[in-house]
Amino acid sequence: DLPEIQRLYEENDLIFFANTGVMSQPVDKSNYNLLTNTQLFAHNFMQRETKRIDPYDSFDGTGVIGRMADILGGVGHNVGSFSINGVSIALVGEPGVSETPMIVNSNGVPEVFMDDKMEKLVLSLHNSTPPESGFFGEMWSDALVKSLGTSKLLRTEIESVATNTTFPSSHLGRQFETISRLITTREARGVDTDTFYVEIGGFDTHSDVEENLSSRFVEVNSAIEAFVAELKYMEVWNNVTIIQTSDFARTLNPNSGDGTDHAWGGNYMMMGGSVSGGQIAGKYPDDLTAEGLLNVGRGRMIPTTPWDAVFQGIATWLGVPDSDLDKVCPNIGNFDASYLFDPNNLFDSLPPPAPTGSPTATTLPTSARTHQPTKVIQSSIPTNSISINPSHGPSITQSSPPSAKKHPSISPSLFASWRPSHQPSQVTNSPTSTLSESPSLRPSHQPSRATNSPTSALSESPSSRPSYKPSQATSLPSKESSNPPSSIPSHKPSDITSSPSSAMYVRITKFSSEEKYYSNN
Repeated sequence: DLPEIQRLYEENDLIFFANTGVMSQPVDKSNYNLLTNTQLFAHNFMQRETKRIDPYDSFDGTGVIGRMADILGGVGHNVGSFSINGVSIALVGEPGVSETPMIVNSNGVPEVFMDDKMEKLVLSLHNSTPPESGFFGEMWSDALVKSLGTSKLLRTEIESVATNTTFPSSHLGRQFETISRLITTREARGVDTDTFYVEIGGFDTHSDVEENLSSRFVEVNSAIEAFVAELKYMEVWNNVTIIQTSDFARTLNPNSGDGTDHAWGGNYMMMGGSVSGGQIAGKYPDDLTAEGLLNVGRGRMIPTTPWDAVFQGIATWLGVPDSDLDKVCPNIGNFDASYLFDPNNLFDSLPPPAPTGSPTATTLPTSARTHQPTKVIQSSIPTNSISINPSHGPSITQSSPPSAKKHPSISPSLFASWRPSHQPSQVTNSPTSTLSESPSLRPSHQPSRATNSPTSALSESPSSRPSYKPSQATSLPSKESSNPPSSIPSHKPSDITSSPSSAMYVRITKFSSEEKYYSNN
């Protein structure tokens, strides 16, 4: 049911991660329930932690991709973020650092139904600033007007482009088509880095696992095939990386309903034109029996690869400086080199150090609200990237096209992403002198820093990123976790909908260079 995955693996564009999952620190059968600071085997808790990668709340309220965006913005990238069909904490950064992620649906940007009379009235009311206007009221009005203008501009841009590939009509297929169209609007939006999140459900196979899983695979395979084909048509495949994740795997021992129940460590995949594929990273359990050192019951395996190891590699490929990796993965100091990966072994090549200057968009929106937003002014210097390049195209001049892959790739892959060039060209260190009179496609408002700042890192949380030389793992005291899994299979998960969701994230950086995609499956 997954021929595209097989093809990508055989063409060295896909890598598997063995026995991977949410971990707070290295554990074994005697202490996993005590030393894991996440409630195990529960959809809501483990989905959330897979998206955060912050078990001790060092950067509470943020997600792993959002923190990457914060850092990349600080080293000179204009970063955009889109979630398809819902909010995802994975894309959320620190308040006031990066733009708030935008939410669109699988058909694009929904239209705000207001006739001309109502629109004029709304804009008139919210452009009014009497002396007694309150600060929070002004902020709300400003955000509303900018949101209306941005939505109209973005919807117009998306509707003006069409894909070369026919996408399946499935839920996932429509989401990928929307992302493909967003990619073509990157220059109009004035960005050089994008992140996308998509989500599908139906993997909570407590009954009839073979039939249900097969239908899920068919949907995923066809959507991936179309998405990758479109990315290759746009000549951006070598700039894309896709990481597939999930809350947890399933028990190896079935239940009485021909299904499986909640487990822990699972096998995942990452793909893209820059991925050093054709390999399996990590350690697969060598004993699946009840007596195995990793089996905590019914085939629930303790992970041997933490998600920190995977996202550290993706962050490095994106261009996050080594000095900031402990912010992306604040818990990574709890794992020695035997648990981690050298990013050079995951990707064909890594970017040069990020620039120190901070590029600015070619236009800056004015704080004044207007009735008729105008399109973002394009850069006077044409870009070399094709319209199919990452969805968040930069307004600055693009660098040379990405080089050919070491090993040719002709088949589509699961998710694509752009890797930042990290060398923005024609970038000034100061904003342009001419301000736009209307909101640009990219939200211009920088929200003020929240009064309630995120909780500070706990003293137990690591402060530095470990080297690749093996070292003694730090032992952290941790809150007592949930009770061990019952040996009796369950038929109904708690605190979650009937089927877990599968999410995907796309990160696009420097349109002149690459796009990145992150999937939570």
